[in-house]
Amino acid sequence: MKPRFFASFLLGTLMLMPAALSSRAWPKHPQQAASAKAGPGSSASAKETLPFPQVPRITAEEVERLAKDKGNVVLVDTDDSESYAAEHIKGAVNVAYDPTADVRDQDQLLSALPGDKLIVFYCNCPHEEDSAPLVLEMWELGYGHDKVKALEGGLTRWEQLGYPLAGTDVGAGATQQKGN
Repeated sequence: MKPRFFASFLLGTLMLMPAALSSRAWPKHPQQAASAKAGPGSSASAKETLPFPQVPRITAEEVERLAKDKGNVVLVDTDDSESYAAEHIKGAVNVAYDPTADVRDQDQLLSALPGDKLIVFYCNCPHEEDSAPLVLEMWELGYGHDKVKALEGGLTRWEQLGYPLAGTDVGAGATQQKGN
């Protein structure tokens, strides 16, 4: 009975939020956010071309160390459920990033994440294009800037370092790599 009450409470709370919260629009392309900050006629350095440069990143090495030492890290895979099922960081939860989805529905999922642990979002993107927007969303929901980060290099970097993965394709990928 408690989960149903909690879900109803969250839904009711979300319905009372200002219309401005639900009318937010994500940039159509992450580069638009970065280039808008650079301004016309300014020379953009490599750091300025990084999508969502205001979002703090954390290295895979640091996340792996924190997970081993304290266990106070929550990993969130932002890929769709099919990609998540195929391959994800072991122990990660799935909250798919969909810029076309109703923000209120996504906020309800994000609000269920703990506020007392470091939350690290990751995607299978070269520059955190899908995970960084969710960090911004968490800030808007009141999560501390020091408690929410994007995994630098995402799933690709984690995999390069040989850190633990889970999913239906994990065993097949390891076999293929050894055969090459």
